[in-house]
Amino acid sequence: MAVLWSLALGAGVLLLFQSLASPRSGRPGGGASGAASGAALLARRLPRAGPEGAGLREFTAASGACALAAGAAAQLVAGWPVVTLTAAGLGAALPAWSLCQRSARRRAEVEEALGEAVETLRDAVRIGLGIEEALRALARTGPLALRPVLSQLERDIRLAGFEEALARARERLADPLFDTLAIALLTSYRIGGRNLAQVLDGIGESLRGSVRVRREVRAAQAQNVLSARVIAALPVVLVLIIRATNPNYLTAFSQPAGQAVLGLCLLSVAVGYVAMLRQAQLPGAGRVLR
Repeated sequence: MAVLWSLALGAGVLLLFQSLASPRSGRPGGGASGAASGAALLARRLPRAGPEGAGLREFTAASGACALAAGAAAQLVAGWPVVTLTAAGLGAALPAWSLCQRSARRRAEVEEALGEAVETLRDAVRIGLGIEEALRALARTGPLALRPVLSQLERDIRLAGFEEALARARERLADPLFDTLAIALLTSYRIGGRNLAQVLDGIGESLRGSVRVRREVRAAQAQNVLSARVIAALPVVLVLIIRATNPNYLTAFSQPAGQAVLGLCLLSVAVGYVAMLRQAQLPGAGRVLR
């Protein structure tokens, strides 16, 4: 019975954490279609965590290894089934959390680099270069965070044409700020425009303002996230200290009823932690082009 309670409570904590901590898509989905869309979203996000992003198979293997390691460590330290299964669930979620952190850092680097790239494009257009020539030059001398995408964009322009190459670059970056730049470039390419430099100047100013605001908000967000982690870890650390200093004091938690109470306590900690993360979460900007 204790094992069944532990399995149920551990699975509940893991499912609740994943459902609340993961970003919402805004579209309903159920059954196999929901699972398939989740797997497709994960497969798309893996390459965006960085140029060395791992594949789905490596990600699954890492999740399993982290779950086994965390579960084994918790079993050695505490010896309670509900804590072991909860630790295994959190260990399984660790690669996904790391992926989200890397993706957020990558997004911040791209936002910073886009402002510099727009200024370089503006200067190239002002001296008389065409859009394609300016993008080729940007692929060689542009910001490091954008060079892989810009180099692929340059190759796609030669092989598939300007509009198709720009569409592929938008899909690779999936960034609202780059969508805004793509609109200006597409409009100028299709109908021409002598005021492209002025348009790029306005876009660059808007990008710099947006990046500056997001940088300030991220600094405030980091403080809230740190507070949430400290508050969530405090009860767990306190229980571990008591168990190490006076194990007999926590003997009641070794019984099935005690395991159930402990599981509910862990569930309440997870709910509070995720709620605090939700309060500190930055609103995501919507894509301009699809």
